[in-house]
Amino acid sequence: MAETADDRAWMVRREKGTVLGVRAVLVVCRVFGRRGAGLLLRVIVFYYAIFAGPARRAAQDFLRRVGRPAGFWGAYRNIYNFAVCALDRVFLVRGETRRFELHAHGQEHLERLRADGRGAILLGAHLGSFEVMRALSKDREFVVNILAYFHNARMINSFLATVGADFRGRVIEIDPKDTSYIFAVQAAIERGELVAILGDRVGVNDKTATAEFLGARARFPTGPYTLAALLRCPVFLTFGLYRAPNRYDLYCEPLGEHLELPRGAREAALAAHVQRYADRLEHYCRLAPDNWFNFYDFWRAPEEPR
Repeated sequence: MAETADDRAWMVRREKGTVLGVRAVLVVCRVFGRRGAGLLLRVIVFYYAIFAGPARRAAQDFLRRVGRPAGFWGAYRNIYNFAVCALDRVFLVRGETRRFELHAHGQEHLERLRADGRGAILLGAHLGSFEVMRALSKDREFVVNILAYFHNARMINSFLATVGADFRGRVIEIDPKDTSYIFAVQAAIERGELVAILGDRVGVNDKTATAEFLGARARFPTGPYTLAALLRCPVFLTFGLYRAPNRYDLYCEPLGEHLELPRGAREAALAAHVQRYADRLEHYCRLAPDNWFNFYDFWRAPEEPR
């Protein structure tokens, strides 16, 4: 089945703001620090929350589903947390982790992998900050490669590349028209490195399965599980949940040591893996509802799995 316009929307949506606006925030950050930049962000986010109706309504829809107040200020806090996590990425790619309180839960799984010289897939979501996990892993001598479709964020990623020298060097970029990136993933896993994937958004030509998520059916990509089964590597769920003003709680837990896709029952196995992911994602969403950063209609009526 061909992808729909809604499937492509998040990938081709232009980022709000301009390069000048991003530079202004970073200049303020350098002069007045993270706290001063946070004040500027409050003004920017207030303006955005008023005029970006679809994003505001999407945030309110999510908050209702987790049983939280879903008025304007609830949506504002959700969008503001997104802006703070985006700003914190600048410090994190510079390696300035001492600015933050980082609390790791489940790091022993990654320590065991490193001791065994094995690679793995880290499966996350647009929930909190994945960059904080990458930054902490760098401090602890883990090598994390990010597998992602970056065309929807060229402006911010090119700018981040100027403040973090190794940022682009650890990105494996997905090209929907060329599957050769799979060989780059395989090589990283064979070197004993980690490959990070966000498993909650459907991209161009992605195959999907539906799962129960916060009381309704939603579509999730099946690619991460197919890739893990192909490479026969373990998969770990990873989330970096933001807590104001400067704390991140990092969670890592196993999703599967060897994901099997039996012949004749492949689709059922993929659906089961997706449902396990959705169940754990729901758990972490309820831990930190203001960390949900999918500002579009996530529960749009799903099609049959492709």
